[in-house]
Amino acid sequence: MREEIKMLIRLQDLDATVRNLKLTKEKLAKEAAEADRTAQAEKQSLTDKSSEAKSFRMALDKRELDLKEVEGRIQKLEVQLNTVKTNKEYAAFQHEILGLKADKSRIEDQILKMFEQSEQQQKEIKLLAANAADAAAALSERRKAIQTALQDADARAARIQQERVELSEKIPPAFRNPYERLLTRADGRAMAACRNYVCSGCRMSLTANTVSLLMGGDKLVYCQSCGRILYIAEDEDLTGVAGAGRKDPW
Repeated sequence: MREEIKMLIRLQDLDATVRNLKLTKEKLAKEAAEADRTAQAEKQSLTDKSSEAKSFRMALDKRELDLKEVEGRIQKLEVQLNTVKTNKEYAAFQHEILGLKADKSRIEDQILKMFEQSEQQQKEIKLLAANAADAAAALSERRKAIQTALQDADARAARIQQERVELSEKIPPAFRNPYERLLTRADGRAMAACRNYVCSGCRMSLTANTVSLLMGGDKLVYCQSCGRILYIAEDEDLTGVAGAGRKDPW
């Protein structure tokens, strides 16, 4: 294999590593965003439940004021009851007092249920507060880990890019330029190995003539199907290549 082809293969390996590092960084960024959304969701749940509990507590306080008002009216009527002079007035006061006592009993039942609901809300708030704290702590740790991973990826990418520049300068333009052109339109893989008379890039069979040109190693050889630069895999044995591969049309 020509030394220029070996350098192009190495160049492709470097480019593949850079692409993988870019994908890794994108994945880490998505993980960071997801962790942030989770923490924000827990925080929002706590805020919503706290707001709900506050409004409910205000309603409970209002109901307790209603109870005190009814109790005050009952006490006032009971005092007035002792001053009435006729049975008709007495009966009217008694009827009103009984009605207010029924209202008082109903309000007391409501307040009791509201107290129970308020206690349940406080338990839920306590749990949500713990979840929010855990999510915030997890987010902080995840951010640190992701930041470290991103810095490592950036440092590695910088080293590889420098190695790529140095390697690229050593490759003759006649070999480097076709590679660079193909790199932008071949899914990041400008080269493909020939394995068992098949292009590893597109999985199409190679003609005997194409394989013979590869064996000669005098110039760049391209796959007629995908256009990638071909090279013979190091572990490939092309002994007896004559007549192998896809037949050329007559």
